[in-house]
Parts: sequence; structure tokens; C-alpha cells
Amino acid sequence: MTRHDQEAYRALRSYLTHLLTTAQDKSFDDVPAPLRASVEAFMQGKTVYHDAADRPMIYAHDLAAWAHQVIHVSGLEYPVSLANVDVNQLRQAIAA
Repeated sequence: MTRHDQEAYRALRSYLTHLLTTAQDKSFDDVPAPLRASVEAFMQGKTVYHDAADRPMIYAHDLAAWAHQVIHVSGLEYPVSLANVDVNQLRQAIAA
């Protein structure tokens, strides 16, 4: 595993853990690209609302449930190429 792959893995884990512990709704656009398809699949049939800018928003408890499922139950439905993970984007998402 390359140094970048190790950092990407740690950043993904940190991001998912952050979602478990942060009670903040997020826009679909705020979900990092490698994870967006998984979140969209998880959100099928769940309530989504729109913010003032008409962006679809995800409730924090739904994001936490998704993160729990990914970490502790099923993992992602598809492989994520760690080489394509933007570590800085994940770190910014955690800081936001």
C-alpha cells in the first residue's frame, strides 16, 4: 500500500467516524465523490429536504446510520480506488 493509499484509507475512516459523531445535516454535494453513490443508494425511500439554495439535504441521523452501516455492517457496495481519493477534500469535509 502506498503512502497516499494509507492516508486515503485513514481519511475515509476519519470521515465516516466524523459522521457518526456529528449532528449536522449535509448537502448531497458535500458528500465526497467516492462515497456519493453509496449515500444515494442508502437514501432511497428516505426523507430528503431542500435548503434555501434548493440543494437536496440529508439529515444528520441518516448520514450517521449510513456511516454505521459502512463501518460496522456491510462496507461499501463497490470498491473505492484509494489512489483516486482526495485526502484534502475529506479533511475539509470533516472540518466543515
